[in-house]
Amino acid sequence: MRKIFFIFLCFLSCQDEISLNFPIESQKLVIEGGIEQNMPPYVILSKNQGYFDEINSNTYNDLFVYDAEVIVWTINENGIADSVFLQPLPPPFDSIPIFTDINYLSSLSNPPYANPNGYNFSQVNKTYNLIVRWNNQTITSQTTIPTATPLDCLWVEKNEFSNRDYQFDVRAIYDDPGETQNNILIKYRKPIHWDIDTVNWTLEDGSDDLMELIDAGSDVLINGTRFETYFPQKGDGNFPQFPYNAERYKTYEINGVLDSILVPNDEVIIKFCQIDEPALKFWRSIVRQFGSNGNPFQEPLNIVSNIEGGYGGWTGYGSVYYQIPIIDGFSTNTPLPIGSIEITDVF
Repeated sequence: MRKIFFIFLCFLSCQDEISLNFPIESQKLVIEGGIEQNMPPYVILSKNQGYFDEINSNTYNDLFVYDAEVIVWTINENGIADSVFLQPLPPPFDSIPIFTDINYLSSLSNPPYANPNGYNFSQVNKTYNLIVRWNNQTITSQTTIPTATPLDCLWVEKNEFSNRDYQFDVRAIYDDPGETQNNILIKYRKPIHWDIDTVNWTLEDGSDDLMELIDAGSDVLINGTRFETYFPQKGDGNFPQFPYNAERYKTYEINGVLDSILVPNDEVIIKFCQIDEPALKFWRSIVRQFGSNGNPFQEPLNIVSNIEGGYGGWTGYGSVYYQIPIIDGFSTNTPLPIGSIEITDVF
């Protein structure tokens, strides 16, 4: 009888509509910017958006900012302020407003590759100040370019968990310097990757345009140790956990006739960086957000910012680059020279 009475009360219970009035956030700039040794600085600007605001192709394009004044300055070896004015990239690189030193780009002898003589403004162990003026706002930040620490070696090895014989990992050994705390950030890009059109059975270019984040973290638990690690790529979602593809044949059938298509191997650029502490807090919060994406039981995470008057991150990178063809047994301990680095890999 008690159970019946309880159920009856549930059906008779009232429902009240609740109106939530969220505070309207003032419009601010979101900054993703960086500077690394021997490379020009870059800044990507967009506007913040409300959590419940609609997102479509029109609103997405409208979020980017093209009309800001962007300055990077430092104190040179003579104790004098030295500055660079950044401007948006010209076509065909203007789909996203990337502010950089376009005078440097016009001087490249072998575009899109960097100048082999470097970029004298950006030097290791120097502090760089960012100033952005837009919509009567002044946004500032500061970062330092740490000394790069190369990997001992990298190699290509069969992924032990995959039942596909063409899937391989990029593995590496790192000897962490013990005298200082190191904050590590790793990115990757596939300049060569082929997808298969399973309707026409032809190859389609699936290469990456820009670098993707793998991980960021401190060496607090590994300081001064030598250890093995690996650099996976992203799959569904944002969390990197997947291997790369070696050369293989893909068999298919059309009208009862078997045929095959040769799919070339992936090629991967690994960017291994040292960053300062404020930048690490920004990037580490990005990594944590990737890891919780889509998890209904995960507590919401706020992105940590090192930007005064806005959101986002301004990062100094001490970087080394490695080019890895996904070929079984390939290994290297030689970073790419400056003249072999594509400018887009800096962004």
